[in-house]
Amino acid sequence: MDIKGLFSGKKESRPAEVQPLMNGRVKPGFCCFAVTDDCMLRCKMCQKWKGEEVIRQHPAATLEEWKKAAVSLRTVVDKGFEIDIGGGEALMVKWLWEFVKFCSDLGFKMAIASNAYLLDKEMAKRIADSGLHSMILSLDSLKPEKHDFFRGVPGVYDRVMRAIELLHKHCPGLHVGICSIIMDANLDEIIPLAHWVNDDPRLKSILFMAAMQPNNTPVQDKWYEGGELDLHWPKDREKAIKVIEELIHLRNRGFLIGNSVQQLMAFQAYYRYPDRFVKVGQCNLNKGVHVSSIGDIFLCYRWDHLGNIKKDDLATVLYSEAAENARKKILGCKDNCHFLLNCYYEGDYPFVTEAVS
Repeated sequence: MDIKGLFSGKKESRPAEVQPLMNGRVKPGFCCFAVTDDCMLRCKMCQKWKGEEVIRQHPAATLEEWKKAAVSLRTVVDKGFEIDIGGGEALMVKWLWEFVKFCSDLGFKMAIASNAYLLDKEMAKRIADSGLHSMILSLDSLKPEKHDFFRGVPGVYDRVMRAIELLHKHCPGLHVGICSIIMDANLDEIIPLAHWVNDDPRLKSILFMAAMQPNNTPVQDKWYEGGELDLHWPKDREKAIKVIEELIHLRNRGFLIGNSVQQLMAFQAYYRYPDRFVKVGQCNLNKGVHVSSIGDIFLCYRWDHLGNIKKDDLATVLYSEAAENARKKILGCKDNCHFLLNCYYEGDYPFVTEAVS
């Protein structure tokens, strides 16, 4: 589809030829398009599925609305900028691969995180034709019964293993990686997971995430100190820190660990002192772009709602007065949240001498 045609019906230049029009402004650094909130799993560490009935009361953004948002975003970012497609489970969206192909043709690098449950041979072939750059599959244990327990549905482990083989066979150029959460119940399995990925030629990386307050729960201070929300918080913090120290050692040896050493050190600081802000500088989500399944636009979900892609131009919203006000609030935020530590940890070292000495 031609870019200007999205707005006027007229043919213009090819999508890949769009150039950023920043006029000296800071460019976005992270983007997540949460194309759905639906998911077939019932993960213990995520309660997003509990709100599905409420979410369905609001119309989801359409494919054409997402395309318009992508075109607008392309005017303020360089070619090769990554869009992370999130959810829910993105593979449930029927038009997903058409959208990925459209964004790839615009010049975006496209990445999807998935539980792999729906990935079959037909879908693997569509992925190969879509231009998708990377697919990261969730796997928290090499023990089938334990991973299935975490994910709340039997057979999920087997679906992940099937997906790995199908992607290897049908998508030879795709970056296929694993994502694992460092939790209380799998501390003994984190290092074996790192070795398994490193030894399997079908896989390109493993990315670790810190345990966080479950999705779709009200923000709660000290959620990790007891109660129903702390199920996955490591009870033995020193053990968690030692496990991460071994990950740093493996990372320095060249293992296929996607986290930077700085991010892993931040995890150590977070597990030992969860109340202390892990970055030397400010939160960097002032450069974030988040769009929810119903089209609502945020820099960070914890701060101001800025507009909606159904009626607003995304790039215009990102540089509106409301967005600038939200950026000021974000720069003063000191929460060790999911987005800061797991999604877009950038650059700074944590407070090394106090946390990991």
